[in-house]
Amino acid sequence: MKKHIVIQKKEFDCFDVYFSAEGHSFVYAVFKDKDSYIEGLVEYIFKEENLLNYAKRNNKIGFIGTQKQYAKLYNNISMFLNTDIELLEVDNITDELKDVLGQEYTLIDEAGNLKVQNDKVGKIGEYTFHLLLNNYFKLNCILPKFRCTTNRNMSVFGIDTLFLDTSKKVLYFGESKFCKTLDNGIKLINCSLEKYEEQIDEEYRIVLSDDEAFRLSEEFENIFGNAKQICISFREFIKIAGIKEIGVPVFIAHGNMEIENVNPEEYINKLVKKIKRNKYFGIDVKYIFISLPVIDKNKFIERAIIKAVKKQDEYKNKISRNCGYSTV
Repeated sequence: MKKHIVIQKKEFDCFDVYFSAEGHSFVYAVFKDKDSYIEGLVEYIFKEENLLNYAKRNNKIGFIGTQKQYAKLYNNISMFLNTDIELLEVDNITDELKDVLGQEYTLIDEAGNLKVQNDKVGKIGEYTFHLLLNNYFKLNCILPKFRCTTNRNMSVFGIDTLFLDTSKKVLYFGESKFCKTLDNGIKLINCSLEKYEEQIDEEYRIVLSDDEAFRLSEEFENIFGNAKQICISFREFIKIAGIKEIGVPVFIAHGNMEIENVNPEEYINKLVKKIKRNKYFGIDVKYIFISLPVIDKNKFIERAIIKAVKKQDEYKNKISRNCGYSTV
């Protein structure tokens, strides 16, 4: 007999949050129609306080409009607008996965190797995921991923966020997808999680154990700094640090086309029932499943890029006026 999922509701910032033991759906609550829903959601993720606190990791600072803050805002908003194209190689692809990837991304066949063109969609999704983990779940960011370039050529699926529950000393390795439908997102997530132990090990080797390349959070260093100094693999790190559990938050931003069809209960049920849970490194895994309905993926990204361009120009002009020179 299938277990009944109890779903509750509470308010958080501009969201109605529907939640169960594992699943969460964040529904933007202040809207009149499809356009105002998308515009309001875009406005929230690009709020100055959110952009600043992303740059400053976990230091909760208020926006007061100093020149230094505008410079930080300019640098961070610019990361969503770069023109670099990143090609991510896909291994052992099935026909079903190829079909889903073809719906969501641009596929390139390069000398017989299938590659996915990664674009601004992924960056916006990862950033939004970061905001919810920090603001709602109160987890501490170990390293903002836009500061870090890891070896992601091994697969299209990589670790998207690195967080820490400082009180329980649990590391969270987050995975995010931004898709046209929740079903597509779940299929891609399940494919990612099949190789997640390998990805976590790679993330530890390249990012978490490297003292020189990355400045990790003070909280991480205080709790795990000694152990990482003497370990060359995550499996070894688990034993030395006495880790009994890791966390895997899963975030899917997804379209569903019609504002009147937003159904958070359905989203939570799908997340909880269809995402395959795996056990990594022989220890317990705590999963957090997160749905963010955006109504229309393409229109949301279009509005987000327009908003980012306007804010980039605004911050540039503020810096220029304070410095006393023209940008013309």
